[in-house]
Amino acid sequence: MAEYKASPNYSVGDIRFDSSGHYQTEDTAEIKRLDALTPKWVARVDKPEEKELTVPVKEEAKASKPRKSSGK
Repeated sequence: MAEYKASPNYSVGDIRFDSSGHYQTEDTAEIKRLDALTPKWVARVDKPEEKELTVPVKEEAKASKPRKSSGK
């Protein structure tokens, strides 16, 4: 569920905020439309679930000694 806050009676197409400016939805298409308006016209007041990135972390290579310049 996503919860948004905007000006009272604000509308985006067929999406209409109530008289206190609140709107809740579970419709993913509506969430995408409203998220595109955030933060300029609409504020999202719930905390959206952040998807964890499952990128494997490579171990750092053993530190090698820095090369010295020959100074030529």
